Amino acid sequence: MKTVVVIFLATLIYADDPDRSENLYSWQMQFPTFEKCQLFYQEYEANLLNGLLDHSKQKYKAQLNIDYVSCALVEMDMAQKDPKVIGQKIMYQKEK
Repeated sequence: MKTVVVIFLATLIYADDPDRSENLYSWQMQFPTFEKCQLFYQEYEANLLNGLLDHSKQKYKAQLNIDYVSCALVEMDMAQKDPKVIGQKIMYQKEK
C-alpha cells in the first residue's frame, strides 16, 4: 500500500569522509501539509538539529554533520527501503 505524506528528510555527511552521506527519514513524525511541517520545524529547530546529531552519532558510531534538512512530500511504500521524494522545501542547509 502506498501513502503520500510530508516528513522530515535529513542528509548527513561523515565528518572524516565528506563523500559519504546518510539519509534519515522521520517516519514517526508525519504532517498533513508542508505548512504544518514548517511550523513544527520553526518552533523546535534547535531540538531537531541537536537530536539529529545525537541520533546519527549513536546509529552510525561516527561524527556526522548536517548537510540539509527539509520538509519532504514523499510516497511511502512499505515494500521499499526508502520513500520516493515527490517534492521538498529546505528548512536548513549547511553553508557552503
